[in-house]
Amino acid sequence: MRVMGVIALALPPLAIVIVMVVHGLPAPESISQTATMAAQADFLLPLCLGALALFSLTYSIGFSYADRLDKTLTAIMFGGFLLVAVQPCASGYITAGRVGLLGVPQQVSHIIHSAGAVAGFGGMILWIMLCFTKSDKPTVMQTTQKRIRNSIYFWLGWFMIGSLLVFIFDFIGFFGTDFPVIFIIEWYMLGFGGIACLLKGGAFLRDKKGEK
Repeated sequence: MRVMGVIALALPPLAIVIVMVVHGLPAPESISQTATMAAQADFLLPLCLGALALFSLTYSIGFSYADRLDKTLTAIMFGGFLLVAVQPCASGYITAGRVGLLGVPQQVSHIIHSAGAVAGFGGMILWIMLCFTKSDKPTVMQTTQKRIRNSIYFWLGWFMIGSLLVFIFDFIGFFGTDFPVIFIIEWYMLGFGGIACLLKGGAFLRDKKGEK
Protein backbone atom coordinates (compact mmCIF):
# COMPACT_ATOMS: atom_id res chain seq x y z
CA MET A 1 0.00 0.00 0.00
CA ARG A 2 2.83 2.38 0.85
CA VAL A 3 4.55 1.58 -2.44
CA MET A 4 1.40 2.55 -4.32
CA GLY A 5 1.29 5.82 -2.38
CA VAL A 6 4.91 6.63 -3.16
CA ILE A 7 4.44 5.90 -6.88
CA ALA A 8 1.36 8.11 -7.06
CA LEU A 9 3.11 10.99 -5.31
CA ALA A 10 6.34 10.68 -7.29
CA LEU A 11 4.96 10.31 -10.83
CA PRO A 12 4.08 13.99 -11.61
CA PRO A 13 7.36 15.57 -10.41
CA LEU A 14 9.35 12.78 -12.05
CA ALA A 15 7.54 13.48 -15.31
CA ILE A 16 8.55 17.15 -15.12
CA VAL A 17 12.18 16.36 -14.32
CA ILE A 18 12.61 13.70 -17.02
CA VAL A 19 10.79 15.58 -19.77
CA MET A 20 11.94 19.17 -19.16
CA VAL A 21 15.22 18.90 -17.24
CA VAL A 22 16.78 15.68 -18.53
CA HIS A 23 15.60 15.82 -22.15
CA GLY A 24 14.89 19.55 -22.56
CA LEU A 25 11.44 18.98 -24.04
CA PRO A 26 8.48 21.37 -23.69
CA ALA A 27 6.24 21.14 -20.63
CA PRO A 28 3.71 18.32 -21.14
CA GLU A 29 0.05 19.20 -21.39
CA SER A 30 -0.72 16.08 -19.36
CA ILE A 31 1.16 13.30 -17.64
CA SER A 32 -0.23 10.97 -20.29
CA GLN A 33 1.42 13.01 -23.02
CA THR A 34 4.87 12.18 -21.60
CA ALA A 35 4.46 8.68 -23.03
CA THR A 36 4.33 10.14 -26.55
CA MET A 37 6.88 12.99 -26.48
CA ALA A 38 10.12 11.16 -27.19
CA ALA A 39 11.59 7.70 -27.08
CA GLN A 40 13.75 8.78 -24.15
CA ALA A 41 10.74 9.86 -22.08
CA ASP A 42 8.17 7.24 -22.95
CA PHE A 43 9.03 4.65 -20.29
CA LEU A 44 7.88 6.56 -17.20
CA LEU A 45 4.09 6.56 -17.54
CA PRO A 46 3.69 2.93 -18.70
CA LEU A 47 6.10 1.76 -15.99
CA CYS A 48 4.36 3.62 -13.16
CA LEU A 49 0.83 2.90 -14.30
CA GLY A 50 1.76 -0.71 -14.94
CA ALA A 51 2.98 -0.89 -11.34
CA LEU A 52 -0.27 0.66 -10.06
CA ALA A 53 -2.29 -1.76 -12.19
CA LEU A 54 -0.27 -4.72 -10.91
CA PHE A 55 -0.74 -3.63 -7.31
CA SER A 56 -4.48 -3.25 -7.86
CA LEU A 57 -4.67 -6.74 -9.36
CA THR A 58 -2.67 -8.46 -6.62
CA TYR A 59 -4.60 -6.59 -3.93
CA SER A 60 -7.91 -7.57 -5.51
CA ILE A 61 -6.89 -11.23 -5.75
CA GLY A 62 -5.12 -11.82 -2.48
CA PHE A 63 -5.13 -8.91 -0.07
CA SER A 64 -8.65 -7.49 0.13
CA TYR A 65 -9.83 -9.79 2.92
CA ALA A 66 -12.59 -11.33 0.81
CA ASP A 67 -14.54 -8.07 0.87
CA ARG A 68 -16.59 -7.99 -2.33
CA LEU A 69 -16.65 -4.20 -2.68
CA ASP A 70 -12.91 -3.99 -1.99
CA LYS A 71 -12.19 -6.66 -4.62
CA THR A 72 -14.51 -5.10 -7.20
CA LEU A 73 -13.13 -1.58 -6.91
CA THR A 74 -9.49 -2.67 -7.06
CA ALA A 75 -10.31 -4.86 -10.07
CA ILE A 76 -11.82 -1.79 -11.76
CA MET A 77 -8.70 0.19 -10.90
CA PHE A 78 -6.56 -2.56 -12.44
CA GLY A 79 -8.50 -2.52 -15.69
CA GLY A 80 -8.55 1.27 -15.88
CA PHE A 81 -4.87 1.86 -15.18
CA LEU A 82 -3.91 -0.98 -17.52
CA LEU A 83 -5.80 0.65 -20.40
CA VAL A 84 -4.13 3.99 -19.68
CA ALA A 85 -0.73 2.30 -19.69
CA VAL A 86 -1.11 0.34 -22.94
CA GLN A 87 -3.07 2.85 -25.06
CA PRO A 88 -1.66 6.38 -25.51
CA CYS A 89 -3.70 9.56 -25.50
CA ALA A 90 -4.05 11.68 -28.64
CA SER A 91 -0.87 13.67 -29.18
CA GLY A 92 0.78 15.75 -31.86
CA TYR A 93 3.97 13.81 -31.17
CA ILE A 94 2.46 10.60 -32.54
CA THR A 95 3.12 9.96 -36.24
CA ALA A 96 2.06 6.32 -36.50
CA GLY A 97 -1.35 5.54 -37.95
CA ARG A 98 -2.13 2.86 -35.40
CA VAL A 99 -0.91 2.93 -31.82
CA GLY A 100 -0.82 1.07 -28.55
CA LEU A 101 -1.04 -2.58 -27.66
CA LEU A 102 -4.34 -2.90 -29.51
CA GLY A 103 -3.02 -1.24 -32.67
CA VAL A 104 -5.98 1.10 -33.12
CA PRO A 105 -6.18 4.60 -34.71
CA GLN A 106 -4.98 7.46 -32.50
CA GLN A 107 -8.45 8.89 -31.80
CA VAL A 108 -9.80 5.47 -30.87
CA SER A 109 -6.80 4.98 -28.59
CA HIS A 110 -7.53 8.35 -26.99
CA ILE A 111 -11.09 7.25 -26.18
CA ILE A 112 -9.84 3.99 -24.68
CA HIS A 113 -7.15 5.84 -22.74
CA SER A 114 -9.64 8.38 -21.37
CA ALA A 115 -12.16 5.68 -20.43
CA GLY A 116 -9.39 3.84 -18.58
CA ALA A 117 -8.46 7.00 -16.69
CA VAL A 118 -12.07 7.57 -15.63
CA ALA A 119 -12.37 3.95 -14.49
CA GLY A 120 -9.02 3.96 -12.69
CA PHE A 121 -9.50 7.24 -10.86
CA GLY A 122 -13.20 6.64 -10.29
CA GLY A 123 -12.47 3.27 -8.75
CA MET A 124 -9.75 4.83 -6.61
CA ILE A 125 -12.08 7.55 -5.30
CA LEU A 126 -14.73 5.02 -4.29
CA TRP A 127 -12.07 2.70 -2.84
CA ILE A 128 -10.74 5.47 -0.61
CA MET A 129 -14.12 6.79 0.49
CA LEU A 130 -15.95 3.48 0.95
CA CYS A 131 -13.31 0.87 1.78
CA PHE A 132 -10.62 2.79 3.64
CA THR A 133 -13.21 4.12 6.08
CA LYS A 134 -14.68 0.73 6.95
CA SER A 135 -14.55 -0.53 10.53
CA ASP A 136 -16.09 -3.37 12.48
CA LYS A 137 -16.78 -0.93 15.31
CA PRO A 138 -19.25 1.95 15.59
CA THR A 139 -17.73 5.42 15.37
CA VAL A 140 -17.87 6.07 19.10
CA MET A 141 -15.78 2.95 19.77
CA GLN A 142 -13.12 3.66 17.16
CA THR A 143 -9.71 5.00 18.17
CA THR A 144 -9.03 8.71 17.81
CA GLN A 145 -6.51 7.94 15.07
CA LYS A 146 -9.07 5.90 13.13
CA ARG A 147 -11.62 8.70 13.28
CA ILE A 148 -9.02 11.19 12.10
CA ARG A 149 -7.97 8.88 9.27
CA ASN A 150 -11.58 8.45 8.17
CA SER A 151 -12.06 12.21 8.11
CA ILE A 152 -8.95 12.61 5.96
CA TYR A 153 -10.10 9.86 3.57
CA PHE A 154 -13.47 11.59 3.27
CA TRP A 155 -11.99 14.96 2.38
CA LEU A 156 -9.35 13.52 0.07
CA GLY A 157 -12.12 11.73 -1.80
CA TRP A 158 -14.10 14.92 -2.22
CA PHE A 159 -10.98 16.83 -3.33
CA MET A 160 -10.50 14.18 -6.01
CA ILE A 161 -14.12 14.53 -7.08
CA GLY A 162 -13.58 18.29 -7.25
CA SER A 163 -10.60 17.73 -9.51
CA LEU A 164 -12.83 15.81 -11.90
CA LEU A 165 -15.24 18.74 -11.97
CA VAL A 166 -12.36 21.05 -12.87
CA PHE A 167 -11.58 18.67 -15.72
CA ILE A 168 -15.14 19.16 -16.98
CA PHE A 169 -14.74 22.96 -16.82
CA ASP A 170 -11.54 22.66 -18.82
CA PHE A 171 -13.29 20.42 -21.35
CA ILE A 172 -15.89 23.12 -22.07
CA GLY A 173 -13.12 25.71 -22.52
CA PHE A 174 -13.48 27.59 -19.22
CA PHE A 175 -9.73 27.95 -18.63
CA GLY A 176 -8.59 28.58 -22.20
CA THR A 177 -5.83 26.71 -24.00
CA ASP A 178 -2.65 28.00 -22.32
CA PHE A 179 -3.35 26.86 -18.78
CA PRO A 180 -2.04 23.29 -18.14
CA VAL A 181 -5.22 22.19 -16.37
CA ILE A 182 -4.98 18.50 -17.24
CA PHE A 183 -1.46 18.10 -15.86
CA ILE A 184 -2.39 19.92 -12.64
CA ILE A 185 -5.57 17.87 -12.20
CA GLU A 186 -3.63 14.64 -12.69
CA TRP A 187 -1.04 15.84 -10.17
CA TYR A 188 -3.77 16.59 -7.62
CA MET A 189 -5.56 13.31 -8.21
CA LEU A 190 -2.40 11.22 -7.89
CA GLY A 191 -1.26 13.28 -4.91
CA PHE A 192 -4.51 12.90 -3.00
CA GLY A 193 -4.64 9.19 -3.82
CA GLY A 194 -1.01 8.76 -2.79
CA ILE A 195 -1.57 10.42 0.58
CA ALA A 196 -4.59 8.17 1.22
CA CYS A 197 -2.57 5.05 0.38
CA LEU A 198 0.30 6.09 2.64
CA LEU A 199 -2.18 6.74 5.43
CA LYS A 200 -3.89 3.40 4.89
CA GLY A 201 -0.50 1.69 4.80
CA GLY A 202 0.33 3.00 8.25
CA ALA A 203 2.94 5.57 7.28
CA PHE A 204 1.43 7.98 9.80
CA LEU A 205 -1.52 8.33 12.20
CA ARG A 206 -1.35 4.67 13.17
CA ASP A 207 -3.30 3.46 16.20
CA LYS A 208 -1.30 3.73 19.39
CA LYS A 209 0.27 0.57 20.74
CA GLY A 210 -2.30 -1.42 22.67
CA GLU A 211 -5.31 0.25 21.05
CA LYS A 212 -7.69 -1.82 18.93
